[in-house]
Amino acid sequence: MVKVAEIKQENIILAAIDIFTEKGLEQASMEAISKKAEVSKRTLYKYYPTKESLFNAIIERMLSNVAGITQTPFNPDEPVKVQLTAIARKEVELLCCPHFISLARMVLSECMRSTDSASLMMKKVQQLEGFKGLSKWIEAGVSAEVLDIRYPDIASEQFMAALKSIVFWPQILVHLPPASQHEREIAIEMAVAQFLSAYLKDS
Repeated sequence: MVKVAEIKQENIILAAIDIFTEKGLEQASMEAISKKAEVSKRTLYKYYPTKESLFNAIIERMLSNVAGITQTPFNPDEPVKVQLTAIARKEVELLCCPHFISLARMVLSECMRSTDSASLMMKKVQQLEGFKGLSKWIEAGVSAEVLDIRYPDIASEQFMAALKSIVFWPQILVHLPPASQHEREIAIEMAVAQFLSAYLKDS
């Protein structure tokens, strides 16, 4: 059963996302957030004493969603294409989620406004356990002598970039609607094909 405290914190986070998106972190007020969340300022300050602590919580939420996608261990007995396609489908499902798009747009906008926010974002990325899950999956594939990749982190970024170019950045930057199912399947198919063409060892 969901606790009242958890509901209040969720409402605060959602309200902060809306207010930060509209006003930016610097111009946003805790009063506006408390009104939007329909909680008292005392309750708001109990959970989040500053706007920065709220922004920090929002970043952690966004990154934890991303990190959870690529925690599939490499399986040497399963075709690489099957494994990579499954990872891509999970990633695309997240990237197309309206709530995640709203969350990401707000965080990225604030990072563009403020070097302090950008620095905090990078610090959180580096600290987050499991954020480089795809890189670790790639490293395991290299160790199994199935993949031939010298720079796993770069290969991981290339793969994700191929997906995001269709199902994420157009929605973030120019507010296009979420990609259709057909567009998602094309993005996945092309990203997987490019990766395998570049890195899969000859059998």
